[in-house]
This record gives sequence, structure tokens and C-alpha cells, in this order.
Amino acid sequence: QECMQLVTDRRVRHLPVVEAGRVAGMISIGDLVKAVIAEQQQQIEQLESYIHR
Repeated sequence: QECMQLVTDRRVRHLPVVEAGRVAGMISIGDLVKAVIAEQQQQIEQLESYIHR
């Protein structure tokens, strides 16, 4: 959520991943969207499972 807010507010497409003060990689807006979709899909599956009990 925080990363998505950063890319939206600052209008950037990539964020650095910093580990121990060094850049370890980059995260793209596409990576963030995929993560959000996967999380929502998991929630949908859990709700469907609950409904069909």
C-alpha cells in the first residue's frame, strides 16, 4: 500500500529497494500491480470458499 501511494503521489514508475544502505534492486509499478492483484485474488478465493461451505 505504501509503495503504491508513493508511485502515485510522486508520479514515478520505479522505486529503489534499499538493504543495509545499498540499492538491492528496483520495484516497478507493474510489480506493485501484480502484487495487489494476487492479494485480491487470494481474498476472492477465501470468500468463495466460505460461501460454498
